[in-house]
Amino acid sequence: MDATRGRPSAKGAASRRERPIGLYVLETGGCEGCFMEIESLNGSAFALEQAGFVCVSDPADADWLLLTGAVTRVCAEMVDRVWRAMPPGRCLIAVGACAVDGGPFPAGYATLGGLEALTPVRRSITGCPPSPDDILRALQELAQV
Repeated sequence: MDATRGRPSAKGAASRRERPIGLYVLETGGCEGCFMEIESLNGSAFALEQAGFVCVSDPADADWLLLTGAVTRVCAEMVDRVWRAMPPGRCLIAVGACAVDGGPFPAGYATLGGLEALTPVRRSITGCPPSPDDILRALQELAQV
């Protein structure tokens, strides 16, 4: 998993990408606090599109998958389907304590816990929930890699 589609050109002259990085957000179980913080990035208080990102409604249009919530057993298949629908160059980002390590929902009968125990994650954004500023800053840092 990498963010090659979001990297600046090798020439380094242009700091703006040719097109925005498509973000697909998936909530997999939890209180939805992190999901709401990501959704607030689409509002007028934050310049998500000016920062080079756009939320997309189809995983086939996404470059990066932002996953929130502890991965429930019911949602595990959905996560796999979404991941496979994304084009090559995709990137997985865990947003919030639940997505990172399960938070208050460790692996058990209903949950698989956080992503760090299940699959390689390109970036983890900690917090319960992380603020929209923290999320946007982390996305911008990853885009510069």
